[in-house]
Amino acid sequence: MIVNKSMFPVQTGFSAITNMNQRMSTLQVQLATGEKATSLAELGNNRSLSLSIRQRQASIEGYTNSISTVQLRLSVLDSAISRLDTIESEARTSATPGDYGTGDINLGTQPKLSQARLDEVVTLLNSDINGRYLFAGSATEQKPVASIDKLLDGDGTKAGFKTVAAERKAADLGADGMGRLTSTTAGTTVSLAEDGTHPFGIKLSTISTTSAAVTTTAPTGTPAALSVQFSSQPIAGETVTMGFALPDGSTGSITLKAVQGTAGEGEFSIGATEADTAAAFGTALNSSIRDFSATTLDAASSFAAADMFFPGPGETAMRVAGPPYTNSTALVPATAEDTVQWYTGTTSSDPRASVTARVEDGTVVSYGVEANEDGLTQMVRTLAVMSIASFPSEDETSHARFDAMASRQMGRIGESHNSEDSSIEMIGVQLGMAQATTAQSADRHSVYGAQMDNLLTDVEQVSTEEVAMEMLALQTRLQASYQITASLSQLTLVNYIR
Repeated sequence: MIVNKSMFPVQTGFSAITNMNQRMSTLQVQLATGEKATSLAELGNNRSLSLSIRQRQASIEGYTNSISTVQLRLSVLDSAISRLDTIESEARTSATPGDYGTGDINLGTQPKLSQARLDEVVTLLNSDINGRYLFAGSATEQKPVASIDKLLDGDGTKAGFKTVAAERKAADLGADGMGRLTSTTAGTTVSLAEDGTHPFGIKLSTISTTSAAVTTTAPTGTPAALSVQFSSQPIAGETVTMGFALPDGSTGSITLKAVQGTAGEGEFSIGATEADTAAAFGTALNSSIRDFSATTLDAASSFAAADMFFPGPGETAMRVAGPPYTNSTALVPATAEDTVQWYTGTTSSDPRASVTARVEDGTVVSYGVEANEDGLTQMVRTLAVMSIASFPSEDETSHARFDAMASRQMGRIGESHNSEDSSIEMIGVQLGMAQATTAQSADRHSVYGAQMDNLLTDVEQVSTEEVAMEMLALQTRLQASYQITASLSQLTLVNYIR
């Protein structure tokens, strides 16, 4: 035993050298890969932390990709809404009552301009990104709005807006152009009555007079009727005024003034007797109602037809029951088989919530838009009405009809509606808030992602400088260990005696 073994613990030395060799191999792999370990098992206690960090990084990457998609869609929506707002502003100011232009040029250009604007509006409402339509709510696979040709002219057997508007005008004006009113004169009394119980034409609302010689009876009954009785002769300049409710929800009135001698427009002659005055009043009333029907009622009927053909949220497209239409007494629902459906997307109580995206834990962005929202629908309606209008110079009613159309267009898309929910301006504000939310989330993900990267680097990666220094130190120790082990392995009693 003395001869074959030295006093040096060889086994322990070999074990230490083996461990250093293994450590050197590990350091070589770390230097080559920059990673602390080649498997989770080698990370030891840090493997749970590594898995947790990587899971969080995957979540951040998913949110970042979602934000990128949402921001692209919001950018396109923002551009479309901005242009729609501009078109609305242009339409609002392009037609002004009394502004006919030099040589009445505005009467000829306004319908063409409106049709061009309507065409652009339809194109914007059909905006898409890679086949995903942005103004269709959650029904993103198909165009939400029919083409302008189909909207105005129809599609085969399906009626377009021109047909629906013509039917509505016929029903509102009636066969005699009296707005579905009937006038009778009996002695000193003139009576005016609605021709039935239905939604068409002029509805009697109020009556008043400035003459003590005239007795008026307010509209009563179903259908409503009123009367004007001349108990004595009125004085020149005294008036009788009748107020009406119109099909589009607006109101209007006719005022007739008593005059001596020949009566002009809006006047009636004081006759030799009360009965003669009543007869003159009745004739003037009929003429005024026809003029009113051909101008103000005509415009109101066009906008009522637009309300029927372009239904908003929760509304149903309607048609006039018929033919015949001039004496129709009812509206009936339009069907997809007989009428072009202007909007085929979804309709929600909260359009913004129809399309959502989660951009952060606990943060959901809502950015859906539906083309039939109130602000958008009103603009489509007004542009469609002006698109099919005609104001020929030889038609003596053109100026009055233009004024009636322009005033209604200004009222429907006026700036007073900007603060209403679902107006174009409010849609833009809500989408802007969604853009701001996604941008803020993206910034937070960027900062948090960088923190996760740094933390994962500390857990999984090594410093090449530190590894290189440790390898040099380990190499020195290995060399020394080899030399000492080699020397001591020769240190035996025999060699010593020798």
